[in-house]
Amino acid sequence: MPISNPWFIRTLAVAGLLLLGACDKKGFEILAPIPTAQLEALGVQSPVQSVHYRDHEGEGLLVLSRNDDQVSDEETDQDVDRVVLSATLYERQGDDSFKARWKIENETTCAGLDLDVGFYTDVSGVSDLNNNGVAELTVASHAFCGGGIDPHELHVELREGQASYAINGQSLIAIEGDEPYGGEREDSPSLKDAPQALRDHLNEVWNKVLKRPWSEAQPAPTDEEDDQ
Repeated sequence: MPISNPWFIRTLAVAGLLLLGACDKKGFEILAPIPTAQLEALGVQSPVQSVHYRDHEGEGLLVLSRNDDQVSDEETDQDVDRVVLSATLYERQGDDSFKARWKIENETTCAGLDLDVGFYTDVSGVSDLNNNGVAELTVASHAFCGGGIDPHELHVELREGQASYAINGQSLIAIEGDEPYGGEREDSPSLKDAPQALRDHLNEVWNKVLKRPWSEAQPAPTDEEDDQ
C-alpha cells in the first residue's frame, strides 16, 4: 500500500537523517602511533610519550616531551640545570596537518643538587571513562631538587574538552621505622564539580603516585643486621 501521509513521510525522512548522523559520529578509539618524524615536524624535540586517538571532537594527539638545558640564575649569576616538561594536545586540521590546541608546561631549575623530574607515563594517557565519546587526557608528573629524601612536587591533571581538573601537592615519604611526612594535597576548585567517574580516576592516579619513589627505598638496617 503506497504511503500518502506527508507528515509520516517527513517523520521517516528526519529519522533517517538522525540515524545517518549517529552512524557517522564515531566514538572514542585509540589510533596507530604517529611516526617519530612527524612528531619532529611538529617541533617536538624530546618526546617521552604520545597517544593518537579519535573521539566525537575529531582526531587528536597528546604528546608529552622533556627539554633539558641550563640557564643563568638571576641571583647568583651561575648556570643552573633546567628541565621543562610539556604536555601538548594537537588536533587534526582540514588540510591533514596537526595544530596545537593547548599546552601544559612545568619548569624546574636546580643548582648543584639532585634533580629528578619526569612524567609518570604508566598513569598518563587518554581514555573515555564516562563513555560519552569525549576523550579525557591525564597527565601526571613529578619534580625534585634536593640532596636527601624529601618529598617530590606532584602534579596530576585531567582535561576533557574545555574542562580542566587537577591535584597538586607533595609525595608521601613512608620509610619503615620513621613517621610518614609530606603528602600534602590541594585540589583545583573545579574538581568538586567533576563527574564522579573523573573524580574517582584522578583520586586513583594520585594514590598510585603518592608514595613514589621513596616508599620503595630499602628500610634502615636493624641492630642485628649491623652486628652481622
